[in-house]
Amino acid sequence: MCNVIYVMLFFLVRPKGISIIKVSITLFLLLSVFMLLTLIFKNRSKINQISKPLRGLFSVLVFWGIITMLRGISFSLQDLVTNFGNVYMAWAWALPLTLILGLKIENWTIVLNVIRLMFSLMIIAFLISLAFDNSYLQWAWLLRPVNMLLLLGLYRFSLISKLQVCLILAVLIIVALQVKQRMDLLYLSITFSFLMLNKLASAHIKRVFIKYIIFGFVLVVTLIFTVGYELVSNFIASLIDFQDSRTFLFNELMAELSSFEKIVGRGSLGTYFSQFMEHTKWYTVEILKQPWWGDASTRITIEVGYLQMILKGGVTLMTLNFIFFMTASYTAIFKSNNRFIKGLGYYILIISILSIVSMRPAFTPTFILFWMATGTVLSKKYREMNDEEINVLIKFK
Repeated sequence: MCNVIYVMLFFLVRPKGISIIKVSITLFLLLSVFMLLTLIFKNRSKINQISKPLRGLFSVLVFWGIITMLRGISFSLQDLVTNFGNVYMAWAWALPLTLILGLKIENWTIVLNVIRLMFSLMIIAFLISLAFDNSYLQWAWLLRPVNMLLLLGLYRFSLISKLQVCLILAVLIIVALQVKQRMDLLYLSITFSFLMLNKLASAHIKRVFIKYIIFGFVLVVTLIFTVGYELVSNFIASLIDFQDSRTFLFNELMAELSSFEKIVGRGSLGTYFSQFMEHTKWYTVEILKQPWWGDASTRITIEVGYLQMILKGGVTLMTLNFIFFMTASYTAIFKSNNRFIKGLGYYILIISILSIVSMRPAFTPTFILFWMATGTVLSKKYREMNDEEINVLIKFK
Protein backbone atom coordinates (compact mmCIF):
# COMPACT_ATOMS: atom_id res chain seq x y z
CA MET A 1 0.00 0.00 0.00
CA CYS A 2 2.92 2.34 0.74
CA ASN A 3 4.25 1.65 -2.74
CA VAL A 4 0.84 2.48 -4.23
CA ILE A 5 0.64 5.75 -2.26
CA TYR A 6 4.16 6.67 -3.42
CA VAL A 7 3.34 6.13 -7.11
CA MET A 8 0.04 8.02 -6.85
CA LEU A 9 1.49 11.01 -4.99
CA PHE A 10 4.58 11.17 -7.17
CA PHE A 11 2.60 11.53 -10.38
CA LEU A 12 -0.13 13.71 -8.91
CA VAL A 13 2.33 16.20 -7.35
CA ARG A 14 5.31 15.65 -9.73
CA PRO A 15 7.90 17.27 -7.40
CA LYS A 16 11.05 18.72 -8.96
CA GLY A 17 14.64 18.50 -7.67
CA ILE A 18 15.44 17.84 -4.01
CA SER A 19 12.67 19.35 -1.88
CA ILE A 20 10.81 18.62 1.36
CA ILE A 21 7.76 17.54 -0.66
CA LYS A 22 9.77 15.11 -2.79
CA VAL A 23 11.59 13.68 0.24
CA SER A 24 8.26 13.24 2.06
CA ILE A 25 6.76 11.39 -0.90
CA THR A 26 9.89 9.27 -1.35
CA LEU A 27 9.59 8.15 2.30
CA PHE A 28 6.59 6.05 1.23
CA LEU A 29 8.84 4.26 -1.28
CA LEU A 30 11.57 3.69 1.30
CA LEU A 31 9.00 2.50 3.86
CA SER A 32 7.63 -0.03 1.36
CA VAL A 33 11.18 -1.25 0.71
CA PHE A 34 11.91 -1.56 4.44
CA MET A 35 8.70 -3.48 5.17
CA LEU A 36 9.15 -5.84 2.23
CA LEU A 37 12.75 -6.62 3.19
CA THR A 38 11.68 -7.20 6.81
CA LEU A 39 8.96 -9.64 5.76
CA ILE A 40 11.33 -11.37 3.34
CA PHE A 41 13.94 -11.83 6.08
CA LYS A 42 11.34 -13.31 8.46
CA ASN A 43 10.14 -15.76 5.82
CA ARG A 44 13.54 -16.59 4.29
CA SER A 45 13.29 -20.29 5.24
CA LYS A 46 10.39 -20.71 2.77
CA ILE A 47 12.90 -20.63 -0.10
CA ASN A 48 13.37 -24.35 0.61
CA GLN A 49 10.00 -24.95 -1.09
CA ILE A 50 11.57 -24.57 -4.53
CA SER A 51 13.96 -27.08 -6.11
CA LYS A 52 17.66 -27.03 -5.26
CA PRO A 53 18.84 -25.98 -8.78
CA LEU A 54 16.42 -23.04 -8.75
CA ARG A 55 17.52 -22.08 -5.23
CA GLY A 56 21.07 -21.92 -6.52
CA LEU A 57 20.01 -19.80 -9.51
CA PHE A 58 18.00 -17.56 -7.19
CA SER A 59 21.05 -17.02 -4.98
CA VAL A 60 23.15 -16.04 -8.00
CA LEU A 61 20.42 -13.66 -9.23
CA VAL A 62 20.13 -11.98 -5.82
CA PHE A 63 23.92 -11.76 -5.53
CA TRP A 64 24.23 -10.15 -8.97
CA GLY A 65 21.40 -7.75 -8.14
CA ILE A 66 23.27 -6.65 -5.00
CA ILE A 67 26.46 -6.18 -7.04
CA THR A 68 24.50 -4.07 -9.53
CA MET A 69 23.15 -1.94 -6.69
CA LEU A 70 26.55 -1.52 -5.02
CA ARG A 71 28.18 -0.46 -8.28
CA GLY A 72 25.78 2.49 -8.29
CA ILE A 73 26.83 3.70 -4.84
CA SER A 74 28.03 7.31 -4.85
CA PHE A 75 28.59 9.78 -2.02
CA SER A 76 26.97 12.59 -3.99
CA LEU A 77 23.65 13.58 -2.39
CA GLN A 78 21.94 13.79 -5.79
CA ASP A 79 23.24 10.34 -6.76
CA LEU A 80 22.08 8.84 -3.46
CA VAL A 81 18.61 10.33 -3.92
CA THR A 82 18.44 9.09 -7.50
CA ASN A 83 19.78 5.61 -6.73
CA PHE A 84 17.55 4.92 -3.73
CA GLY A 85 14.63 7.24 -4.46
CA ASN A 86 13.94 6.21 -8.05
CA VAL A 87 11.91 3.07 -8.78
CA TYR A 88 14.12 2.19 -11.79
CA MET A 89 17.45 2.30 -9.93
CA ALA A 90 18.81 0.27 -6.99
CA TRP A 91 15.60 -1.19 -5.55
CA ALA A 92 14.48 -2.57 -8.92
CA TRP A 93 17.26 -5.17 -8.68
CA ALA A 94 16.29 -6.22 -5.15
CA LEU A 95 12.78 -7.18 -6.29
CA PRO A 96 13.57 -10.87 -7.00
CA LEU A 97 13.66 -11.26 -3.20
CA THR A 98 9.88 -10.73 -3.27
CA LEU A 99 9.71 -14.26 -4.68
CA ILE A 100 9.93 -15.45 -1.05
CA LEU A 101 6.63 -13.76 -0.16
CA GLY A 102 4.94 -15.67 -2.98
CA LEU A 103 5.93 -18.93 -1.27
CA LYS A 104 3.18 -18.30 1.29
CA ILE A 105 0.10 -18.44 -0.91
CA GLU A 106 -2.14 -16.89 1.77
CA ASN A 107 -0.33 -13.58 1.08
CA TRP A 108 -2.37 -13.30 -2.11
CA THR A 109 -5.47 -12.57 -0.01
CA ILE A 110 -3.71 -9.44 1.28
CA VAL A 111 -2.45 -8.53 -2.18
CA LEU A 112 -5.87 -8.86 -3.80
CA ASN A 113 -7.40 -6.63 -1.13
CA VAL A 114 -4.68 -4.01 -1.74
CA ILE A 115 -5.38 -4.16 -5.48
CA ARG A 116 -9.09 -3.53 -4.85
CA LEU A 117 -8.26 -0.53 -2.64
CA MET A 118 -5.74 0.71 -5.22
CA PHE A 119 -8.38 0.51 -7.95
CA SER A 120 -10.83 2.48 -5.79
CA LEU A 121 -8.24 5.24 -5.32
CA MET A 122 -7.48 5.27 -9.04
CA ILE A 123 -11.14 5.63 -10.02
CA ILE A 124 -11.50 8.63 -7.66
CA ALA A 125 -8.20 10.17 -8.86
CA PHE A 126 -9.21 9.69 -12.49
CA LEU A 127 -12.54 11.48 -11.99
CA ILE A 128 -10.79 14.37 -10.23
CA SER A 129 -8.16 14.59 -12.97
CA LEU A 130 -10.82 15.07 -15.65
CA ALA A 131 -11.44 18.51 -14.18
CA PHE A 132 -7.87 19.50 -13.35
CA ASP A 133 -5.15 17.55 -15.14
CA ASN A 134 -5.03 15.03 -17.99
CA SER A 135 -1.29 14.23 -17.92
CA TYR A 136 -1.44 10.76 -16.40
CA LEU A 137 1.03 8.71 -18.42
CA GLN A 138 2.53 6.75 -15.49
CA TRP A 139 -0.88 6.13 -13.93
CA ALA A 140 -0.85 2.89 -15.89
CA TRP A 141 1.56 1.59 -13.22
CA LEU A 142 -1.43 1.36 -10.86
CA LEU A 143 -3.90 0.18 -13.51
CA ARG A 144 -1.92 -2.66 -15.10
CA PRO A 145 -2.67 -5.23 -12.35
CA VAL A 146 -6.13 -5.49 -13.93
CA ASN A 147 -4.48 -7.77 -16.52
CA MET A 148 -3.46 -10.19 -13.77
CA LEU A 149 -6.98 -10.23 -12.30
CA LEU A 150 -8.44 -11.03 -15.73
CA LEU A 151 -5.99 -13.92 -16.12
CA LEU A 152 -6.85 -15.29 -12.66
CA GLY A 153 -10.54 -15.33 -13.59
CA LEU A 154 -13.29 -12.99 -12.45
CA TYR A 155 -15.65 -15.86 -11.63
CA ARG A 156 -14.09 -15.96 -8.15
CA PHE A 157 -14.97 -12.34 -7.35
CA SER A 158 -18.12 -10.68 -6.02
CA LEU A 159 -20.35 -8.57 -8.27
CA ILE A 160 -18.95 -5.33 -6.79
CA SER A 161 -15.37 -6.48 -7.47
CA LYS A 162 -16.29 -7.43 -11.03
CA LEU A 163 -17.80 -3.99 -11.64
CA GLN A 164 -14.68 -2.38 -10.18
CA VAL A 165 -12.47 -4.36 -12.57
CA CYS A 166 -14.64 -3.30 -15.52
CA LEU A 167 -14.35 0.37 -14.48
CA ILE A 168 -10.56 0.11 -14.15
CA LEU A 169 -10.37 -1.61 -17.53
CA ALA A 170 -12.24 1.33 -19.06
CA VAL A 171 -9.98 3.84 -17.30
CA LEU A 172 -6.86 2.02 -18.50
CA ILE A 173 -8.07 2.09 -22.11
CA ILE A 174 -8.96 5.80 -21.85
CA VAL A 175 -5.55 6.63 -20.33
CA ALA A 176 -3.71 4.55 -22.96
CA LEU A 177 -5.57 6.30 -25.79
CA GLN A 178 -5.20 9.75 -24.20
CA VAL A 179 -1.41 9.54 -23.87
CA LYS A 180 -0.94 7.28 -26.95
CA GLN A 181 0.54 4.49 -24.82
CA ARG A 182 0.42 1.63 -27.31
CA MET A 183 2.15 -0.75 -24.93
CA ASP A 184 -0.84 -0.92 -22.58
CA LEU A 185 -3.19 -1.60 -25.47
CA LEU A 186 -0.82 -4.35 -26.61
CA TYR A 187 -0.73 -5.71 -23.04
CA LEU A 188 -4.53 -5.89 -22.93
CA SER A 189 -4.68 -7.45 -26.40
CA ILE A 190 -2.30 -10.25 -25.42
CA THR A 191 -4.19 -10.80 -22.15
CA PHE A 192 -7.52 -11.16 -23.97
CA SER A 193 -5.89 -13.41 -26.58
CA PHE A 194 -4.79 -15.84 -23.86
CA LEU A 195 -8.24 -15.68 -22.26
CA MET A 196 -9.90 -16.50 -25.58
CA LEU A 197 -7.45 -19.32 -26.18
CA ASN A 198 -8.35 -20.75 -22.77
CA LYS A 199 -12.06 -20.57 -23.50
CA LEU A 200 -12.22 -21.70 -27.13
CA ALA A 201 -9.39 -24.18 -27.66
CA SER A 202 -9.35 -27.81 -26.58
CA ALA A 203 -6.80 -28.79 -23.93
CA HIS A 204 -4.52 -30.47 -26.49
CA ILE A 205 -4.61 -27.62 -29.02
CA LYS A 206 -4.08 -25.08 -26.24
CA ARG A 207 -1.01 -26.89 -24.88
CA VAL A 208 0.55 -27.24 -28.33
CA PHE A 209 -0.16 -23.61 -29.24
CA ILE A 210 1.32 -22.23 -26.01
CA LYS A 211 4.40 -24.43 -26.39
CA TYR A 212 4.90 -22.92 -29.85
CA ILE A 213 4.48 -19.43 -28.36
CA ILE A 214 7.13 -20.10 -25.69
CA PHE A 215 9.52 -21.75 -28.15
CA GLY A 216 9.05 -18.93 -30.66
CA PHE A 217 9.58 -16.30 -27.97
CA VAL A 218 12.83 -17.93 -26.76
CA LEU A 219 14.00 -18.13 -30.38
CA VAL A 220 13.19 -14.46 -31.05
CA VAL A 221 15.02 -13.30 -27.89
CA THR A 222 18.03 -15.46 -28.83
CA LEU A 223 18.13 -13.99 -32.34
CA ILE A 224 17.70 -10.42 -31.08
CA PHE A 225 20.75 -10.68 -28.86
CA THR A 226 22.88 -12.57 -31.38
CA VAL A 227 22.11 -11.38 -34.91
CA GLY A 228 20.57 -8.07 -33.76
CA TYR A 229 17.21 -6.41 -33.13
CA GLU A 230 17.16 -4.60 -36.47
CA LEU A 231 17.41 -7.77 -38.55
CA VAL A 232 14.64 -9.46 -36.56
CA SER A 233 12.50 -6.31 -36.77
CA ASN A 234 12.93 -6.09 -40.54
CA PHE A 235 11.98 -9.75 -40.92
CA ILE A 236 8.81 -9.29 -38.85
CA ALA A 237 7.97 -6.12 -40.80
CA SER A 238 8.13 -8.16 -44.03
CA LEU A 239 5.41 -10.44 -42.64
CA ILE A 240 3.12 -7.97 -40.87
CA ASP A 241 2.68 -4.21 -40.86
CA PHE A 242 3.92 -2.68 -37.61
CA GLN A 243 5.64 0.52 -36.53
CA ASP A 244 9.13 -0.10 -35.13
CA SER A 245 10.26 2.40 -32.49
CA ARG A 246 12.83 0.26 -30.67
CA THR A 247 15.64 -0.52 -33.15
CA PHE A 248 17.48 2.75 -32.46
CA LEU A 249 17.48 1.98 -28.71
CA PHE A 250 19.13 -1.39 -29.26
CA ASN A 251 21.66 -0.02 -31.74
CA GLU A 252 22.64 2.95 -29.55
CA LEU A 253 23.10 0.90 -26.39
CA MET A 254 25.05 -1.93 -28.01
CA ALA A 255 27.29 0.50 -29.89
CA GLU A 256 28.22 2.37 -26.71
CA LEU A 257 28.85 -0.53 -24.32
CA SER A 258 32.29 -2.13 -24.34
CA SER A 259 32.56 -5.92 -24.54
CA PHE A 260 33.11 -6.09 -20.78
CA GLU A 261 30.19 -3.75 -20.07
CA LYS A 262 27.91 -5.91 -22.19
CA ILE A 263 28.63 -8.73 -19.76
CA VAL A 264 28.42 -6.83 -16.43
CA GLY A 265 26.58 -3.59 -17.27
CA ARG A 266 27.24 -0.16 -15.77
CA GLY A 267 25.60 -0.52 -12.36
CA SER A 268 22.26 0.77 -11.07
CA LEU A 269 23.21 4.39 -11.86
CA GLY A 270 24.66 3.51 -15.27
CA THR A 271 23.82 5.83 -18.16
CA TYR A 272 24.27 5.86 -21.93
CA PHE A 273 24.36 8.61 -24.56
CA SER A 274 21.51 8.76 -27.09
CA GLN A 275 22.44 10.37 -30.39
CA PHE A 276 18.77 10.12 -31.39
CA MET A 277 17.65 12.23 -28.42
CA GLU A 278 20.46 14.72 -29.02
CA HIS A 279 19.51 15.18 -32.66
CA THR A 280 15.78 15.36 -31.92
CA LYS A 281 16.39 18.01 -29.25
CA TRP A 282 18.56 20.05 -31.62
CA TYR A 283 15.96 19.83 -34.40
CA THR A 284 13.08 20.80 -32.05
CA VAL A 285 14.90 23.76 -30.48
CA GLU A 286 17.00 25.07 -33.38
CA ILE A 287 14.82 24.36 -36.41
CA LEU A 288 11.27 24.25 -35.09
CA LYS A 289 12.01 26.90 -32.42
CA GLN A 290 9.94 24.98 -29.88
CA PRO A 291 10.78 24.08 -26.25
CA TRP A 292 12.18 20.59 -25.69
CA TRP A 293 10.20 18.41 -23.28
CA GLY A 294 11.78 15.07 -24.09
CA ASP A 295 14.55 13.04 -22.44
CA ALA A 296 18.08 14.32 -21.97
CA SER A 297 20.74 12.96 -24.32
CA THR A 298 22.45 11.18 -21.43
CA ARG A 299 19.83 8.69 -20.34
CA ILE A 300 19.69 6.85 -17.03
CA THR A 301 16.99 4.39 -18.14
CA ILE A 302 15.97 2.73 -21.38
CA GLU A 303 12.39 1.82 -22.29
CA VAL A 304 12.97 -1.84 -23.16
CA GLY A 305 13.01 -4.23 -20.21
CA TYR A 306 15.82 -6.51 -21.41
CA LEU A 307 17.93 -3.56 -22.56
CA GLN A 308 17.50 -1.96 -19.12
CA MET A 309 18.83 -5.17 -17.57
CA ILE A 310 21.84 -5.10 -19.89
CA LEU A 311 22.54 -1.41 -19.20
CA LYS A 312 22.51 -1.94 -15.43
CA GLY A 313 23.73 -5.54 -14.97
CA GLY A 314 24.82 -6.71 -18.39
CA VAL A 315 23.87 -9.85 -20.30
CA THR A 316 24.58 -11.70 -17.04
CA LEU A 317 21.60 -10.04 -15.32
CA MET A 318 19.37 -10.43 -18.36
CA THR A 319 20.18 -14.14 -18.76
CA LEU A 320 19.57 -14.92 -15.08
CA ASN A 321 16.19 -13.15 -15.20
CA PHE A 322 15.21 -14.74 -18.51
CA ILE A 323 15.90 -18.27 -17.26
CA PHE A 324 13.72 -17.59 -14.22
CA PHE A 325 10.93 -16.11 -16.36
CA MET A 326 10.80 -19.07 -18.73
CA THR A 327 11.12 -21.71 -16.03
CA ALA A 328 8.35 -20.17 -13.93
CA SER A 329 5.89 -19.62 -16.78
CA TYR A 330 6.43 -23.07 -18.36
CA THR A 331 6.18 -24.86 -15.00
CA ALA A 332 3.01 -22.98 -14.03
CA ILE A 333 1.19 -23.52 -17.33
CA PHE A 334 2.10 -27.15 -17.97
CA LYS A 335 2.76 -28.65 -14.53
CA SER A 336 -0.05 -27.37 -12.32
CA ASN A 337 -3.49 -28.69 -11.38
CA ASN A 338 -5.35 -25.45 -10.70
CA ARG A 339 -6.45 -22.32 -12.54
CA PHE A 340 -4.83 -19.90 -10.11
CA ILE A 341 -1.28 -21.13 -10.77
CA LYS A 342 -1.92 -21.33 -14.53
CA GLY A 343 -3.23 -17.74 -14.47
CA LEU A 344 -0.07 -16.58 -12.70
CA GLY A 345 1.96 -18.48 -15.31
CA TYR A 346 0.25 -16.59 -18.13
CA TYR A 347 0.90 -13.33 -16.27
CA ILE A 348 4.63 -14.12 -16.01
CA LEU A 349 4.80 -15.15 -19.67
CA ILE A 350 3.06 -11.98 -20.90
CA ILE A 351 5.35 -9.68 -18.86
CA SER A 352 8.34 -11.64 -20.22
CA ILE A 353 7.15 -11.18 -23.81
CA LEU A 354 6.42 -7.47 -23.36
CA SER A 355 9.92 -6.94 -21.94
CA ILE A 356 11.19 -7.14 -25.53
CA VAL A 357 9.53 -3.81 -26.31
CA SER A 358 8.83 -2.22 -22.91
CA MET A 359 8.30 -3.20 -19.25
CA ARG A 360 11.61 -2.07 -17.76
CA PRO A 361 11.95 -3.47 -14.22
CA ALA A 362 10.82 -1.05 -11.52
CA PHE A 363 9.92 -1.12 -7.83
CA THR A 364 6.21 -0.78 -8.63
CA PRO A 365 3.11 -2.96 -8.07
CA THR A 366 3.47 -4.69 -11.47
CA PHE A 367 6.86 -6.17 -10.64
CA ILE A 368 6.14 -6.81 -6.96
CA LEU A 369 3.22 -8.95 -8.17
CA PHE A 370 5.41 -10.47 -10.89
CA TRP A 371 8.04 -11.80 -8.49
CA MET A 372 5.47 -12.93 -5.95
CA ALA A 373 3.78 -14.86 -8.76
CA THR A 374 7.14 -16.41 -9.67
CA GLY A 375 7.58 -17.67 -6.12
CA THR A 376 4.06 -19.11 -5.92
CA VAL A 377 4.25 -21.05 -9.18
CA LEU A 378 7.65 -22.54 -8.37
CA SER A 379 6.23 -24.22 -5.24
CA LYS A 380 5.38 -27.84 -6.10
CA LYS A 381 3.01 -27.97 -3.12
CA TYR A 382 0.78 -25.25 -4.58
CA ARG A 383 0.99 -26.58 -8.15
CA GLU A 384 -0.35 -29.96 -7.01
CA MET A 385 -3.44 -28.46 -5.31
CA ASN A 386 -6.82 -28.41 -7.07
CA ASP A 387 -9.07 -25.35 -7.41
CA GLU A 388 -11.05 -26.10 -4.24
CA GLU A 389 -7.90 -26.38 -2.12
CA ILE A 390 -6.55 -23.11 -3.54
CA ASN A 391 -9.82 -21.28 -2.88
CA VAL A 392 -9.68 -22.33 0.79
CA LEU A 393 -6.27 -20.65 1.16
CA ILE A 394 -7.05 -17.50 -0.85
CA LYS A 395 -10.18 -15.60 0.08
CA PHE A 396 -11.69 -13.82 -2.93
CA LYS A 397 -14.14 -10.97 -2.43
